[in-house]
Amino acid sequence: MLQMNEISSYLLEVKVKQGRIIGIREETVGNGRLYYAFYGIPYAEKPEGKLRFKDPKPVKKWSEPFDATVEYHGACAQSHIVHKNTLFGNEDCLSLNIYSAHIPKEENRDLQPVAVWIHGYGFTTSLSHMFGGDSFLERNIVFVTVTHRVGVFGFYKANDSNTDGNMGLKDIVMALKWVRKNIKQFGGDRKRITVMGNDSGATFLTLLLMTKHKNMFSKMILQSGGIFTPSLFRGNSKVERERLNNNLRKSGYEDILTAPTKDIILASEKIYNNKEIANFQRPIIPFTPTVDKLSNDSFLTITPDEFYNTTEKFNITKSIMIGFNSAESISEAIPFLHNPRYLNYFKPFFKFMVPFSDGHNHDYTTEAYKNVANKIKHYYFKDGISEKSIDNFLRYTTDLKKYPIWKFIKRHVAKTDSKMYVYKFNYLGGFNTVKATSLAGVNLKVKGASNGDEICYILKCQPMGDQYIKLNNDPNNRDRKFMYEITEMWVNFIRSGKPTLNGTWPPMTLNEKNILQLGKVTKLIDTKSEERSFLFWEHIYASYYANNSFASNVHDEL
Repeated sequence: MLQMNEISSYLLEVKVKQGRIIGIREETVGNGRLYYAFYGIPYAEKPEGKLRFKDPKPVKKWSEPFDATVEYHGACAQSHIVHKNTLFGNEDCLSLNIYSAHIPKEENRDLQPVAVWIHGYGFTTSLSHMFGGDSFLERNIVFVTVTHRVGVFGFYKANDSNTDGNMGLKDIVMALKWVRKNIKQFGGDRKRITVMGNDSGATFLTLLLMTKHKNMFSKMILQSGGIFTPSLFRGNSKVERERLNNNLRKSGYEDILTAPTKDIILASEKIYNNKEIANFQRPIIPFTPTVDKLSNDSFLTITPDEFYNTTEKFNITKSIMIGFNSAESISEAIPFLHNPRYLNYFKPFFKFMVPFSDGHNHDYTTEAYKNVANKIKHYYFKDGISEKSIDNFLRYTTDLKKYPIWKFIKRHVAKTDSKMYVYKFNYLGGFNTVKATSLAGVNLKVKGASNGDEICYILKCQPMGDQYIKLNNDPNNRDRKFMYEITEMWVNFIRSGKPTLNGTWPPMTLNEKNILQLGKVTKLIDTKSEERSFLFWEHIYASYYANNSFASNVHDEL
């Protein structure tokens, strides 16, 4: 039964399983559409004290109405993305923001599709709360953002025998369970939930396909993230646990359950030394998803490679929209973009640039290793490496991010009946915020769109609020037209599973490599240049990694 109560002209009370929630009326930044916002709704108990590093527990009922009227700017505890040695967020963070322009007053009123947003960057950052779904609300989509644990608080494993671990993934599942149980009260249809995420947010969502929770949503939008990322499943939870505790003891803390949040974050950033990290392209990111020992409570039991290689066909039919950006690595290449002379120092260390794969380090002395390093170097730097090689460097580092996405696309299309719509984002305008921030003060002309550059055209990014308002006064603005176009595609997909707009965007098949380029002119593109790079990496991995010709197990080495 639907239960809601208008407290005033701008406050609304909604009844959910846990109790009553008070939301506040707002209006969209575009056409001023009225909607109700419910900020900071807890979907699980606070993961503090004895619940620190534990699986999320369902939130208990509350007796008094929960005040969800104050705009929520919280995040789970993580390092500040800009300011070094600074904590951002806190541990009391497992909450949702829900936005709806379609709160039903009657039981039989039509329910609307739901979009659930998971933001991510590099497995250690998640800022979902900083994004609004104004364009979705104007098209009657209920929009939800999820805050979940990341980094050490999301993926620390207290010991190797129990199933506590992967808490960040389990948070997302707990949030989806809450949404499925309660979203009807906000006008949303639990049978039409589309999960969408970027970077590691997209990776986390894709991992759910490998679990028993894959049917908690009907469609997926995966922006610049994939489960074959080389840094995924690289770590050793035992080594990371021991080193974290040693780092904390050096700071004077014997018990990780009582150590301050900030000290745990800082200690978690010193797990691997420079020799182990090696460089930007070969990251060892501590505290990421892990494979559990097989039990009734296991969450992930095999790696993505094992998952896709050991089964001929999966019973997965949900539609997926997935894509990558044309210059994914701009945000990770900031030092080189600001000072291309660093490439001169990069040259003698190229032998360390062969990417990791499947939990292995490399023996740099083998002929096989030298051979593959030379192949990669020749493919991307035929004229040698110098400060003039910045475009080639970006192409190389971007391909390292794009290839895992392409690998997932190929494997998934081959193994399932899912319809998969693939895009390449290459639009350059005033809302490419990641690229603009990365290149601030740089005199170079850098082509392409960075990782995350698409987000502010689809969602409302908080720091850009005034810029959206200015667009309303300029109906012929190029960015405004592109925003309309890309939002229509996302909304059409959320509604029908088909992202059509003024033409045809056919799904990818084994024989038809259809990729839609989102740019100044949106069109299907010739994929030969993209495929050439992807085939190069297919050959590298098949020829050198498959037979383990130059690798030694990373777990032994650490």
